[in-house]
Amino acid sequence: MTFTAKGEVRREALLDAVLRVLESDGPGAVTHRAVATEAGVPLSAATYYFATIDDLYVSALKRAASAQAELFRSLGESGIDGFARALYDFVYVHRGAAIAQYELMFLAMRRQSLRADAELWYRALEQAIDPRQLHPRRTRVASLAVDGLLLRMLWIGEPSTVPGVVDALREITSATSASAPFPASART
Repeated sequence: MTFTAKGEVRREALLDAVLRVLESDGPGAVTHRAVATEAGVPLSAATYYFATIDDLYVSALKRAASAQAELFRSLGESGIDGFARALYDFVYVHRGAAIAQYELMFLAMRRQSLRADAELWYRALEQAIDPRQLHPRRTRVASLAVDGLLLRMLWIGEPSTVPGVVDALREITSATSASAPFPASART
């Protein structure tokens, strides 16, 4: 479906609002009315652009996963400091998107329609950890550890600084093997 420029702005405002509602009140609070109110648009706009709540979830997941995947792709060989900064920003600067990403991934456990987009996030994370895909097994273990680190940061708030995230990534690197799966420049 193609929208006018005004329509696209409204649709994006609704998707932004989904993330804010998810962050503040969880998935049970996402209704057309709550999202429309949060977006500052009429209820009819929410139901026009997203006929069902599932449409909202699918669209929000695709958008959040795509944005995070793009961030991971942009890291390239940025090293451990750049990787740590990106993780820190994801959790502390874009907290709503991070929480929404995990809420929507939990929904993907029960909704087949969300699984491919949730998997995109993990593939992008693995690609960021090992851009050349030289160590698939270690990369998978490291990505699982980074995923756990992100959850810990969201849940407990630690580590709460970029240097703390760097230290955690170094621990992950040393735990996964002497030949780290992170890009060579990440080990410096």
